[in-house]
Amino acid sequence: MGSITLETRRMSYEEILAGLGKRHQMILEALRERPRSTARELALYLWEKGVIPAPERNFTHPRLTELMQAGIVAAVDKKRCPVTGKMVAVYEIVDAEEIDSE
Repeated sequence: MGSITLETRRMSYEEILAGLGKRHQMILEALRERPRSTARELALYLWEKGVIPAPERNFTHPRLTELMQAGIVAAVDKKRCPVTGKMVAVYEIVDAEEIDSE
């Protein structure tokens, strides 16, 4: 990929990060502190910190989906949820340098 393409891709990534809402930022911070987490694990973590009112995955999952669509977060694995017994996605922040190398 040419250097101009890499540069514009990096600029787009940084612009998206700058325009994120408060909940998006909270989720990214939580993923930095607790990488490879599920939506429910992030919700529990943010609730324990007093950031969200309840440990419900509905406080995190919609924002994770939006962050995935923006290319900032990726589902990197799956594991069984201890609450529901269902297989769920494990999320991680996409490395900006990885974006540059594509």
